Amino acid sequence: MADRARWLHALAELTDRLSAAAEKGSASCPHCGENRLEYRYVVDPESRIGYVLLWCGACLHGISVSRVKAPEGVPVRSMYAPYPTQGVPPFTRPD
Repeated sequence: MADRARWLHALAELTDRLSAAAEKGSASCPHCGENRLEYRYVVDPESRIGYVLLWCGACLHGISVSRVKAPEGVPVRSMYAPYPTQGVPPFTRPD
C-alpha cells in the first residue's frame, strides 16, 4: 500500500501544478524518478467527476483512481465517448 500512497502523492503534486498551468509531466515518477508522468481524466462532462489514469511514460508504472473531479482547465475525455482511454499505454499498477 505504500506504493499507492506515493502515487497518490504524485497525483496531488501533478494536480497542483496543472492547476497552476504548469506543463504535463512536471512531477516525478514514484517508481523510477523520471519527470515523465502523464495522465488522462475520463469524466462525466457536466460534473467533471470520473476517474484518472496516471502513468509514467518512462517506466510504464502507474495507478487509476476513481471518483475524482478533474480540475478546471485540465483536458478531459468524456466517459460516454467511444474508447476514452485510446492512446493510454498498458501500464503496471502497484499491488
